[in-house]
Amino acid sequence: MQLRSEILQRWWPATQCLDLVEGTVDVAAAAVHAEVGRFSGGAVETYWQAFPNLDSAFTAAPNFASWPTFFLVLPTNSKWSVLWNNSWGCDGYDSLCWCLTTNHGLTTIHSSANDTWTTFQSGAKFTYRRMNGTTLAERSVYAGQEDKRWLFFQTGDPLPEENVTLYNAKRKRDRLNESELMKLLARLGASPWSEEFYSLSTQSTFVLRLSRPPATTLYRQRSEVLNSNVS
Repeated sequence: MQLRSEILQRWWPATQCLDLVEGTVDVAAAAVHAEVGRFSGGAVETYWQAFPNLDSAFTAAPNFASWPTFFLVLPTNSKWSVLWNNSWGCDGYDSLCWCLTTNHGLTTIHSSANDTWTTFQSGAKFTYRRMNGTTLAERSVYAGQEDKRWLFFQTGDPLPEENVTLYNAKRKRDRLNESELMKLLARLGASPWSEEFYSLSTQSTFVLRLSRPPATTLYRQRSEVLNSNVS
């Protein structure tokens, strides 16, 4: 079974972690602009652009960097918006998700899954955050390889959409993986590895760049990061 659309696979592993924000693209964009602007001291450039497809959206990033210097807030055909950045760690931006939830009241999901080694050893994880009044409610599950052993842990109350019986599997690697994470996200109304999930043909994408990245930022070309040869 093919879990990822062709374009998502071509940009692998830069698509192994696609953070989700519950809200329209303009709401998510405003919050991302506020938080990244705060992190960077306001040294950001932003614009909206209509991209014909995900390939052209990802290609707008000129390179990959040692930490995020280029951000996309992608519109979808759902209640969710998707965040992508050009970190060569291909690990999303968990602390940004935390800030979007705690400072803007937006429900977020930071998740990642790779059944084979990429920028990470094999594993899968998710952290779901929402505000319950003034209290942060957080649910995290992790199953990952650490050299020759596998680790598993969970914190917070399970989501109604979770299949918690999976966590009883004898092998820890079977408790959460690419397939099971995508099933969970689908039950939550999101399919970030499917190109059909996105609405780029009818809505513009929010683009944010750091105008003055830290002087210590290092850069890599796409060929140094991606499994496929994206020009």
